[in-house]
Amino acid sequence: MAKKSSAHTLEYILLGLIREEPAHGYALYEKLRSTAELSLIWQVKRSKLYYLLDKSETEGYLSSRTSSQGPYPDRKVYQITQRGIEILEEWLHSPVNSSRYVRLAFLSKLYFLVQEDIKNAEELIEKQLEICAGWLENLQKQHKTLGAEDFINAQVFLFRIGQIKAMIEWLKNCKETLPSY
Repeated sequence: MAKKSSAHTLEYILLGLIREEPAHGYALYEKLRSTAELSLIWQVKRSKLYYLLDKSETEGYLSSRTSSQGPYPDRKVYQITQRGIEILEEWLHSPVNSSRYVRLAFLSKLYFLVQEDIKNAEELIEKQLEICAGWLENLQKQHKTLGAEDFINAQVFLFRIGQIKAMIEWLKNCKETLPSY
């Protein structure tokens, strides 16, 4: 299966939106700005969005056709390719591997999975909980090796441990409160 090595979460969001409905760049920009859930996660400049659309098309994840607008300039309408669907599906069902990406990448995945299939959303949450438990265990082990002279290092580990514990509680809450459609 094709793997998008240097993908940016926003590229996957664009693939997800285009999978829902083919669209031109400005319509995607407006959807990102006006969809309450996505606008809380992402803000994007129009130039960045167009760059990512062109990049995804070059990589074979999107294709486009020109749509005539009468007296207005033609628009490039994007649709997702089979290759794009494959990498999007792989991304959607994989937990994030760094705590710094939970807010952006994980929530973006959850946005699409909740609309698609609650069972898949629940499975992603479970996978993420397992990953977080591993992070927590690793941090706690490292923290235990520190001595009294490592005050600042100990505080850094305690801070990170607190973040992961909060993340785990938040994920449990996500799972418990998943909507039923």
